[in-house]
Amino acid sequence: MPKYTIRKNRLKSAFIEGFTLTEKGSLVYDKDSMFHWVFLKALDGAADDSEWGRLFLNITRSDDMVLSVYVVATNIMDMTTGDYEGTVDDYLLRDDVESATKLSLLKMMGAKRFVESDDMLLYDMSGRYLFLAFELLGEGEAEISDIVVDDVGDNFMAAFPEIYQSRNSFFHRYLSVFSSIYNDFQTKIDRFYEILDLDTCPKEMLIQYGGWMGIDLRGGFLPEDTLRQLVKEAYELNKMKGTKKAIERILEIILGEKAIVVEHSMLRTLQKEERAELLPGFETKGVYDVTVLVKGRLTEELESRLTFILNQFKPVRARISIAQMDENVIIDSKTYLDINAKIPEEQGVELDETSLGGVITLQ
Repeated sequence: MPKYTIRKNRLKSAFIEGFTLTEKGSLVYDKDSMFHWVFLKALDGAADDSEWGRLFLNITRSDDMVLSVYVVATNIMDMTTGDYEGTVDDYLLRDDVESATKLSLLKMMGAKRFVESDDMLLYDMSGRYLFLAFELLGEGEAEISDIVVDDVGDNFMAAFPEIYQSRNSFFHRYLSVFSSIYNDFQTKIDRFYEILDLDTCPKEMLIQYGGWMGIDLRGGFLPEDTLRQLVKEAYELNKMKGTKKAIERILEIILGEKAIVVEHSMLRTLQKEERAELLPGFETKGVYDVTVLVKGRLTEELESRLTFILNQFKPVRARISIAQMDENVIIDSKTYLDINAKIPEEQGVELDETSLGGVITLQ
């Protein structure tokens, strides 16, 4: 059954006001805009008096928002109005023409308005070119996606005797109810591949896929982009499981930057070879201990996330602890400046009306 699926590439060539076009091809309501319009380039039926069947779309919106859809079919593309002479397509896409003026043109062409509907029958329309426009009124949050037009609209009329095949009859419209259900199922089947695509599948499926790869991601404690990256690299991470490299890569995915992983078994070997002293706090660590040095302060929630994921990839007997390193030294009210105390950031101060610039060392 012929279908016209309006995805990102077609929407990029449309006139859009008050919406943001996402990477997935959805139109998201822009709260900062006063008007919200979409005018699409015409769908070409390839022959004059082409018959159109059904328009359906997916919309999620706040309760106090109203969606109006304007649809008109015509055999005429060229037009002349005022100083403009060209095609209807080009006129609808112009930035210097107000959206209300464009809508007036569609109404003059006989556009039909559908209000608060996501499934519209177009049986009474015929013409080579089908023009679509959307207007969203109200305030809140809204998203329009999966816009589809088919030029048949039903799947069962051809199975009945010709006497019952009167277009736009009561019987025709009645059968369209069942065709809509059938088409909805077919659309879901056609898009089944998206569920298996790690870039487009729902977040809930990512948790399932991670479980298949032996990674427990339940609890919704990771941002979606981080979750997708972890699942994408799950195979490689499992190959490195129990190694320092796996720990480093997980830290980089979750934190967005590299961290330092200190293996105390290697540290003690280095101590013996170099005859160096261990830093305070490191002397009590055993050969199975691993310390992760993280730049900056972590929230308690983020630290818990890290520990939960790292424990799934560490060696069996290893114990992981996280040390957080502040970028700057903070001197509080109970600290006294003494010999060799140093202000870490370059700044200017005044001392007894004498200005001092640069890094200041008090001795």
